[in-house]
Amino acid sequence: MSDRPSTSLLSRLWHTLFRIPHPSRTPAQARGSAKPPHAAEQEDDQDSYLSVLTQLPGARMPQWSPQADGQDSVLNPVADEAYRKQCAQHLYERYADRIYPGMLPPMLYAIGVLELLLDEDGNIQDMNWMREPAQAQEVPPLIEALVQAAAPFPAPQHLRHGEVMVSYTETWLWDASGKFQLHTLSEGQQ
Repeated sequence: MSDRPSTSLLSRLWHTLFRIPHPSRTPAQARGSAKPPHAAEQEDDQDSYLSVLTQLPGARMPQWSPQADGQDSVLNPVADEAYRKQCAQHLYERYADRIYPGMLPPMLYAIGVLELLLDEDGNIQDMNWMREPAQAQEVPPLIEALVQAAAPFPAPQHLRHGEVMVSYTETWLWDASGKFQLHTLSEGQQ
């Protein structure tokens, strides 16, 4: 096994995200720099970020301009909320017979928070449980199957130039009967 550190794509991304000094730079090289250490670190981060992005399959580089660094660069919460409602409505239409009618009972069988990464066409790229119902281990696979069968989701209209994915996070409120409501469209609890 070699003592040389791996320079894989994942390794470079990890070092970029967590601002870990690049393993190929020796302390002597870092001290010999005429620039302040913080400036050199920022350049390394930017170079690593750009090199990682250019090697991702199908990734498009975001276009940056000084004008775009203001309020427009922040996600539009109104568009995000509207899109979350569109996705929830899509699931309600697909599973109308599985929606719990009226107000939910005071004690739910399971509550889970699932994040979906959707591409510009609404196809699922990844699923991540942010809060998995531990006491009802049969529920997460059921929810995952429902979500996959409902794909593709509505295409996000609020992606800006260069963005390739959007996150849709939903709280699933699951009754013991197997029926559910989504928090975004929930009628509340008794």
